[in-house]
Amino acid sequence: MITKHMDKELWLFTMRYPYGTGETFIGTELPFLCEAFDRVVLIPLIAEGEPRDMPPNAEIRKVLRDPYARPSVWTLARNLKTFRHLVATVRASCPSPALLAERWPAVRSMCLQAIQRAATLKAVLLRTYDPSRVVLYSFWTADWATVLGVLRHQDPRVRFFTRMQGFDLYAERSKGSWPAFRAFQLNQVERIYVTSKTGLAYLHDRYAAHRAVFQYSPLGTDDHGIAPWSPCDTLRIISCANLIPLKRVHLLAEALRLVNIPVEWTHFGDGEERPRIEAIIAKLPSNIQVRMMGRRPHTEVLKWYEQNAVDLFVHTSNTEGLPLSMKEAASFGVPMLAADAGGVKEIVHAHTGQLLPHEVTPEMLAAHLLGHRQTPMYTMAFRQGARNWWLAHFEARHAYGRFCQDFLAQHAQGVGRPEPLR
Repeated sequence: MITKHMDKELWLFTMRYPYGTGETFIGTELPFLCEAFDRVVLIPLIAEGEPRDMPPNAEIRKVLRDPYARPSVWTLARNLKTFRHLVATVRASCPSPALLAERWPAVRSMCLQAIQRAATLKAVLLRTYDPSRVVLYSFWTADWATVLGVLRHQDPRVRFFTRMQGFDLYAERSKGSWPAFRAFQLNQVERIYVTSKTGLAYLHDRYAAHRAVFQYSPLGTDDHGIAPWSPCDTLRIISCANLIPLKRVHLLAEALRLVNIPVEWTHFGDGEERPRIEAIIAKLPSNIQVRMMGRRPHTEVLKWYEQNAVDLFVHTSNTEGLPLSMKEAASFGVPMLAADAGGVKEIVHAHTGQLLPHEVTPEMLAAHLLGHRQTPMYTMAFRQGARNWWLAHFEARHAYGRFCQDFLAQHAQGVGRPEPLR
């Protein structure tokens, strides 16, 4: 049960949501936030197209007309102290002079954009900001976290919380393994909710001086019931991932060359790697049938699970947070076969599937596909067990109920540093 706080308001900062088709996980979390707060104001960095449907007590504020605008001379002059502090913190955090020289033009431009965004936010929205009543929450520790950090540096009343998942968590996913604004963000943020235990351990090790800032809080997925299933002569597999090099979907396509049993492979997702993968698919033997579904609305993917029997979910990504696609598969009782990357091992284990080495090969995948129907995973009992494990750990109301409770408690206590670091 989530208790609504009638006097509390949440300002939720997103990349695009509720616009576009991405950030579907926000759509899962939003109803629970709307249960906990009297009002939720969504503030997207980029607002283009038609918004998705939202709960009645959620509203959108289009604050930035041009998210890439730079400040005028007058605006920069009024914010010069903060700009200099931001620049100094960023420069000091760079691991090498060569990397700083390479990235500095782009990073300096981002510093200027952050100053302009903060000035706009202050003029348009912060006039009604009451720190005792309004909670500031950026879904990513990225662009908005820097903007909110600028505001906190200027006004110690400003306290904000963020989440971290994947691209905004692992330094290796930034050019030169340097997330340029991380040091500044860590000096200003109240608390960062990390969506995987693996990510939390990584952050504790990498940013030991800021260990108290990080807290584990997983994302949840909704319950749509267990998927239909019965044994079949054809092995039915599914994968859900963007077709980009990071996801290594080509490994599964190559593995199917080595499989001599009937297989139906359904893939949801699209991207730059599609031509490469389709070239491999074109040479697969006739016992392999492939359906490349492309990008589909999230609701359509869930409906597919509800209506189709599938034996195995396969995931081959090189790096990960804790994928929602895998939580959704587990929620339907679908066993999983996955490479050990990031937080994947937190959801793929003896109760839910088979974890493969990070450096998985097509031969390894093929061997497991060929033997899948001779394992306990090919039983209804195992599928029910996988779903039960998901219910206990990642069911949305369970996950977000705990998150909202802690979120509101932290805000009420005013935890964290009393003054922003200068």
